[in-house]
Amino acid sequence: MEILFHQQKISYLAEKRFDDLHQEQTGEINVPETLPELGRVVDCFGAVLVRERSVDNGSVSVSGSIQCGVLYVPAGEEGLERLELQLPFTVTKKLPTEPGTLLFYWGWLRSLEARFVNDRKLLIRADLASELSLLSPAELVLQQPERWPRGLILRTETCPMRLPLCAAEKEVRIADELLMPEEGKGMDRLLKAQCSVELAERRVVGERAVFQGELRLRVLGLTEAGEPFTWSGALPFSQYADLDRSCEEECHLSIQPILNHMEIDTDGQPDSRRLLVNVSFTCQLLLWGEVPVTLTRDAYYLEGTCKPEWQLCQLKPCLRQEETALEQSLELPAELGELLDWTLFPDRISAPGGGAEARGSLGVQLLYYDESRRLQGRLLRQELRLSRQPEPDSDWRCVLRPGAEAPSRRGRELILPLRAEQRECRSAALRNLAGAELIPQSRTGGPSLIVRSGVGELWDLARDNGSTVRAIQRANELEELCLSRERLLLIPTGRGVMQEEEDAE
Repeated sequence: MEILFHQQKISYLAEKRFDDLHQEQTGEINVPETLPELGRVVDCFGAVLVRERSVDNGSVSVSGSIQCGVLYVPAGEEGLERLELQLPFTVTKKLPTEPGTLLFYWGWLRSLEARFVNDRKLLIRADLASELSLLSPAELVLQQPERWPRGLILRTETCPMRLPLCAAEKEVRIADELLMPEEGKGMDRLLKAQCSVELAERRVVGERAVFQGELRLRVLGLTEAGEPFTWSGALPFSQYADLDRSCEEECHLSIQPILNHMEIDTDGQPDSRRLLVNVSFTCQLLLWGEVPVTLTRDAYYLEGTCKPEWQLCQLKPCLRQEETALEQSLELPAELGELLDWTLFPDRISAPGGGAEARGSLGVQLLYYDESRRLQGRLLRQELRLSRQPEPDSDWRCVLRPGAEAPSRRGRELILPLRAEQRECRSAALRNLAGAELIPQSRTGGPSLIVRSGVGELWDLARDNGSTVRAIQRANELEELCLSRERLLLIPTGRGVMQEEEDAE
């Protein structure tokens, strides 16, 4: 009798990630004639805006611009002025792609600096880091034994594997007004605006991904008296995106937002308390689900010899996905009196050699008053170390983002709340029975005694002695599947084992 098989088909997304992409973008800013000459640059900030993403046969491409801003104190040491510049960028990668391939992108600024060319010109240099993830439709077909001959013993296991199942995108546009409190300071002119997308809740309902969060803003402005001050606010949003499949099993929804457009300003009135917000961003959604993968890992034949044929395939399941909160302290400059504002420039977090410690760095651009009430700016760079418990040969990814709370001072230190989003995957080589040649042989034998030393599986003991795990457990009143100490065991063999297997079925 031959072995009859049916097919188990597993549809998922195969992911290829490229995360070590860095490029430098430069440009020049000329000071308009309506503004005073340059004195001292005290702040640099920027946002990565993505305009277009494309996947063509043989290459992928992302294009957009870096929206840069510079604050400077004029040569006369009076006031605070703003300059801005759009730096276009294009990220390309030459590689073969398949039909239906999706491109997920994340870009961030590792640093942004301004250097004097002359008293009316600045050179802007931005260090852009990028991460590209390609997601291609894939299908794994596994052979599953359906009927097999008497005496063929199969070791079948079902392993839950977390795989990316489907992806979607949702563009969110927020055009609204944000009101500053009446009891606070009014803004005569906006100097700086930074925004971030914070997700509070996400879930899957049928074939829809439902998520909500806030667009958080932090602005630096000038009062009518020319005094700089900062203020923070948020605009809530709630969205859904259609998925191409439902996920009833345990699932995890990861969302990576990217900014497309950012325009924030006052309403133009003196002592304004109204901010006009026009921001759009794209949420890139990836649904991970627990997929049961059934494998026939081993086989032997009680009535002869079994020569198995193996199917070998590769998968890259996710081992863990988690979000952890952490704090990083920075030593403040000795002359710092009052901190006005800050800009974060994170670096990539990596674990050299796959070790238990991950390293990276964090840059913080500070804008502050010194002890003599003089505006100053300084870039601080701090090394980061994260402890981790790695799996061997795993692919580990860590995205560092600002925490929900604002930084706080503790003595001469600035405490930065951060959030580390971690994902760890590992390639798995799967071996599955796809066929077998069975050679019958005459076998006789009765019960025998064997001494088993050390730790070992009952499966190996049964296979090597022409018995079964069930028969050994029953004969020795065992419940465990592995031996943890030396024991004297009764190993049933021969026709009695065959009859016991038939009775159990």
